[in-house]
Amino acid sequence: IYNWRGDRKFGLPLEIGETVQILEECSGWYRGFSTKNRAVKGIFPQSYVHLKPCKVDNEGLFESVVPVEDPVVREVTLVLREWSDIWKRLYVERGNYKFETVGKVMRDLLEWRRQLVSGTLTHDQTKELKTMIIAKIDWGN
Repeated sequence: IYNWRGDRKFGLPLEIGETVQILEECSGWYRGFSTKNRAVKGIFPQSYVHLKPCKVDNEGLFESVVPVEDPVVREVTLVLREWSDIWKRLYVERGNYKFETVGKVMRDLLEWRRQLVSGTLTHDQTKELKTMIIAKIDWGN
């Protein structure tokens, strides 16, 4: 749900949209690893991640955990990662208007993604929000 710098002993830095596998839970903290680098294990606050359904393949030594995710949430995550490179380039090139515009759209998408994964919206609110997200992504592309 949030970026976390992992700025404590054994902390595991996390970025929004990153998938983690949880190994242990203790007093508001998880211990686990990011699927981007399974070799690095660490701790992170429970409040910084959203648990989502998953599918476990090949249980045991060679198991893999695959998230079962809403396609719109997944698309927003991928778009934000892609657009972040464009946003950084606009900053370096001093494209102020485009930099500000893309930044605002990214912040909107990030907030809307948070609302979707929170699970607190009604069915109608979710449907309306997904329509807004898709329109904003289409605008940006």
